[in-house]
Amino acid sequence: MRQYFYLALLALLLTACTADNGKEYVIGVSQCSEDIWRDKLNSELVMSTYQHDNVVLKFASANDDDRLQAKQISRFVKEGVDLLIVSPNQIHTISSVIDKAYDRGIPVILFDRKTDSKKYTAFIGADNYEAGHEMGAFIARQLKGKGNVVEICGLEGSSPAIERNRGFMDAVSGFPGIRVVGRRYAGWLKDRGAAAMDSILAGGQHVDYVFAQNDRMAVGALQAAERHGIRGMRIAGIDALPVPGGGMENVRDGRMEASYIYPTRGDLVMQLALNILEKKPYKRDNYLKGTLVTSNNANALLLQSEEIMKQTARIQSLHGKVDNYLAQYNHQKVYLLLFSVIIILLAGIMVYAYRTTVMRRHIEEEATAAKLQFFTNISHELRTPLTLIADPVEYIIHDPNLSPQQRGMLQIVQRNVAVLSRLVSEILDFRKVQNGKMQLHLSDFDLSECMRQWLGLFDTSARKKHITLQLHVPESIPMRADRDKLERICYNLLSNAMKYTPEGGCIGFAASVEADKVGIMVSDNGCGIAQDDLPYVFDRFYQAGNAGHGTGIGLALVKAFAELHHGQATVESEEGKGCTFVVSMPLRQEGKACAQEVQPDGPLIETEENTEIPNQARHVDDLIRPAESDRPEVLVIDDNGDIRTYLRSALSPIYKVSEAVDGKNGLEMARRIVPDLIISDIMMPVMDGLEFCSQLKQDKAISHIPVILLTARSLDDQRVEGYEHGADAYIAKPFSLRLLLSRIDNLIQSRKKLSQLFSNSDENDVLEKLSNETDKTFIAQLRKIIQDNLGDSEFNVERFGDEIGLSRVQLYRKVKALTGHSPVEMLRKARLMRARHLLQTTDKSVSEVAYAVGFSTPSYFSKCYKEEFDLLPAQER
Repeated sequence: MRQYFYLALLALLLTACTADNGKEYVIGVSQCSEDIWRDKLNSELVMSTYQHDNVVLKFASANDDDRLQAKQISRFVKEGVDLLIVSPNQIHTISSVIDKAYDRGIPVILFDRKTDSKKYTAFIGADNYEAGHEMGAFIARQLKGKGNVVEICGLEGSSPAIERNRGFMDAVSGFPGIRVVGRRYAGWLKDRGAAAMDSILAGGQHVDYVFAQNDRMAVGALQAAERHGIRGMRIAGIDALPVPGGGMENVRDGRMEASYIYPTRGDLVMQLALNILEKKPYKRDNYLKGTLVTSNNANALLLQSEEIMKQTARIQSLHGKVDNYLAQYNHQKVYLLLFSVIIILLAGIMVYAYRTTVMRRHIEEEATAAKLQFFTNISHELRTPLTLIADPVEYIIHDPNLSPQQRGMLQIVQRNVAVLSRLVSEILDFRKVQNGKMQLHLSDFDLSECMRQWLGLFDTSARKKHITLQLHVPESIPMRADRDKLERICYNLLSNAMKYTPEGGCIGFAASVEADKVGIMVSDNGCGIAQDDLPYVFDRFYQAGNAGHGTGIGLALVKAFAELHHGQATVESEEGKGCTFVVSMPLRQEGKACAQEVQPDGPLIETEENTEIPNQARHVDDLIRPAESDRPEVLVIDDNGDIRTYLRSALSPIYKVSEAVDGKNGLEMARRIVPDLIISDIMMPVMDGLEFCSQLKQDKAISHIPVILLTARSLDDQRVEGYEHGADAYIAKPFSLRLLLSRIDNLIQSRKKLSQLFSNSDENDVLEKLSNETDKTFIAQLRKIIQDNLGDSEFNVERFGDEIGLSRVQLYRKVKALTGHSPVEMLRKARLMRARHLLQTTDKSVSEVAYAVGFSTPSYFSKCYKEEFDLLPAQER
């Protein structure tokens, strides 16, 4: 591989040698605005680069925005351009940013306009004073030294506007008979030029001549004069662009008397830039020559300009063709070299890929073997303690002296020991399959009868989830096979179907016989399997993206047991519509049937004895012990029924306990009952604990409720993720019940202390102590609604809830939890505080104050005031 690397490096060096070794210059061009004149300049600059391949131009236009132009120049400086060409919008506004660029050693060429700073490398542009003076002298001659003149100027504060005005005024000042009767600034725009002319003509002033500092404003003034029906008023401008609708055409057609060619000369600008960059001699101030355009020379100049434009188009076309030819030539030179390098690299890559694939396969096989060996060792070690747990529990559970609560907890232990035993058996069986030591223990049995029995084991689980179980089998299917392994196949497929079928769904269990083969089918209408996952579902340790809890062994065992029976396992699925597993195998296996059926090594299935309806116990407790209805409410969210049963048994002596089977169900219940605290698992179907926590903390009705995440995910990063989603506590499984009870009590007491602090302290101090932004917003909204309705005696809790967007129960529990007061108490307290302030600072009577703060009668007001402050209202004065 080292040799291939050296060959590739050599190819890159040869390719680099073909490139141009000359220094590349990057020039930033900052235009103050966009118009035809500046577009012409930009085109000339681009054409000037045709003979300088080492020049790159970057353009920016500020659209007459000083702040935008300053940002654009700063961006050019940050990008490290070699030179700046700037046409400043105004004299003063961007001097500082140009000075910074100049101070950092970047040459600056000011084009067309100047600033009030001397920090620039060179200036190039037409002489604006000369242009204004030439037009002033021409207008004076046209008027024969007598008449009223209007000047429409460009952008106020820009150097061209200032210089053109100064030249114009110096020219007409020598003619006492010429009066400048109006001056307006129109920002170089036609529409603003028209508006300026409208304002002058609206004053009734007679105007003989209009001098506009560019042709666009001149055309605008002309249109305004035509709208006013004025004839005989003459107009002159500056720019004389040879474009359709430009100044030169308007002069030729007699709409304007004259214009002045304001040259762009992008070629000279580029030459000046290169002289500076290449350290060649240059002049600091460079003034371009212009000329007056009248009806006498306009047509000739237009013809000349048209010819120049044709030649320019030809040059651009030829340049494009030359670029294409050069590119093709360079490509052809490189292609041969690259082709040789690619052939060598492909050969090297193929060898490398082959060796990598072989090594990866070897590593994967070693890793899988090591993983299986580890699981096998652990499984063997687990069997002894599991036996020592299962047998004593089995013995104790039949003790008649046990209380119902104790027997229920032992049943939870018994069920979960069975789960562990099944997992251990699966791992050991899979290890036997991998080592080729798994054998079939054949027996003769009726498959149809067995399938009825196996499906019956899932009746309890199906009823709990309201799932319909459908069995479709012939009356009898005589079969010779390993009954135990066939049972394991069906159990694993039915367990998966139960896990991924939603509440109210349907599971189909069917068998059909074709010739000498039987096909066993398990179908569901659950979430299905993604097409990308389908080829791998039977691979060992593989779990699909939407898989929940599991080891990734169950389906691998299905495939292995099917192949032991000389059959196969297949799956078809459409994501969102469910899936169908089919296991096909011969009806009769070769070999002698055992006289006695082999018993399974341990518990095969999870028994689902916990059929109690969630929250049933809580509702019964509320009926039996109504006096304790003020106990704190705890909501437990977990998809494992045994965990919910265990937590309910442990918590119910102290708290009212509600249950939910997933995050979505839990969120709906939290909104309905507004509990004092929530305990939630993280890994759950439909909505996991992290998403539940995020949505709860953003819901203003329930955002105040503390959340304890109780989960098997115990790594530090996982804890951080839990707290980032808004959890108030994070306890890892297996957990200490004493620790959990202590944490619950601390969180509930902390919430009570916060509400007491609210009732006894300044509300602003309490807002600072709230960590949840939703709660802060809620308290601020609550306070505003109260203050806005203090004087409304009809304002009640129902209207309170409508305005804040909560039901009466939600509002009461939320406000009570945060403040320690009910909404009615808070409203009354706020009214009494306002009343006390009015009594102490105004001359209003007690009755006036009572009505002002929303009390319906002065007597009730006095009673409430006495209870709150231990004083009668009249005693405040």
